[in-house]
Amino acid sequence: METSVTFPLGDLIGEIVSDQNLQESFDYVISHLEYPRQRAIYKPWRDAIISELKHDISTGKFFLKRDEVRDVTVKDGPKLRDVQAPRVPKRIGLHAIMVIIEKYTYPTLIKNTAASIKGKGMHWLHHIVEDDLRNVRWKDIYFYKSDINKYYDSIDQGEMKALLRQFFSDPMLLPMLDNFVELMPHGLSKGLRSSQCFANLFLSPIDKEMLENAYSYDLDGECRYLYYRYCDDVVILAPDKKSLWKLRDRYVRAIERLGLEVKPNEAVRPLSEGLDFLGYIHYGTHSLLRKRIKQNAARKLARVKSRKRRQEIIGSFKGMACHADCKHLYETLTGYKMKKFSEMGVTYTPADGKKRFPGKTVRLGAIVNKAIQVHAYESGIKTSQGEDRYIVSFLDPATNEWGKFFTASEEMKNILDQISDIEDGFPFETTIISEVFDGNKIKYKFS
Repeated sequence: METSVTFPLGDLIGEIVSDQNLQESFDYVISHLEYPRQRAIYKPWRDAIISELKHDISTGKFFLKRDEVRDVTVKDGPKLRDVQAPRVPKRIGLHAIMVIIEKYTYPTLIKNTAASIKGKGMHWLHHIVEDDLRNVRWKDIYFYKSDINKYYDSIDQGEMKALLRQFFSDPMLLPMLDNFVELMPHGLSKGLRSSQCFANLFLSPIDKEMLENAYSYDLDGECRYLYYRYCDDVVILAPDKKSLWKLRDRYVRAIERLGLEVKPNEAVRPLSEGLDFLGYIHYGTHSLLRKRIKQNAARKLARVKSRKRRQEIIGSFKGMACHADCKHLYETLTGYKMKKFSEMGVTYTPADGKKRFPGKTVRLGAIVNKAIQVHAYESGIKTSQGEDRYIVSFLDPATNEWGKFFTASEEMKNILDQISDIEDGFPFETTIISEVFDGNKIKYKFS
């Protein structure tokens, strides 16, 4: 991602202790407490808690003490993890600080990282990987996958604090951030809101180094890098094993420079064996749920007796199954048919208001002298080749496949604009032809 902010940033305390930020932080933390009774206890103390936090943060006295933080064992998939849970008022203050920290640091992360980032969760990254696997034009696809051994526990606190100083110079804020880093004797605390952000930032320099060497391709004018990270889980794609091993070696060397170690279960394999990432097995043409998720859902549904609990399990399972090609599995396990998207009446409106067309992007030269049906277009598109381009959606009647192409031709753009003013102008049949002018230049036009 690009950011126009100049680092390191100075005074952020005013933004952190603003009434709006503290009030929103209180509401967020209280609304995420597990039991209604807990929420009821703290609501009458809202003003007092906010006032105390405002004073402590404004004066640089907000600190987490080890005896104020409970150790809790939680189940994370098949693993049991010891995490740290601050008292609720401290949790609110921590949230208020980190909302502002993340506001400035998260835009510096690469696009293809998603752990604990608002609007970019595991399902978001899962679909990014799916799209890339379907659109990359390689005969073969190989993947490298690995994660880091005891990642949170292995992060060097000195390195982490030095990295934070690249972003922030506020003499009142930095000791508080250092306190979050140093809560545990070694590494980062698991469970703190701050640790999620810090763990993402710690690997960000490696992400940027890898993007300089990773494979990429162009999709609708966007450069898509075939490197992905979810916390410490990394996936890299390449068209052959030799290239992939070189990328793997570069990544491992970079990890070792940070004092970290890749787990021995790392893998370099062809996509045909299935890429196990984010709870799904990707095959390029389709994706399936990880076996453990299917088994857990089946076992829970077989044991459950409460109707309410059964609906909760089904809802959780559907939340995973609906993002893969699993409608028959869902029906088999639950007895319900998964609704088709077309039956829901839900449509997506992109934030930029631009249309999104189906099919692969092709070069105009690839469809010269071929009869096509032009169905729609969108103007004012910015690509890596320039601004104010048109993207045109077409159907190949010979194969019944959709496609799209970009054009900067003033002639083609003018004709498309004129046809859009004609009632029932779209779709229309045409053949793209090419003409040579000025010796060796080529222009394309409708005929």
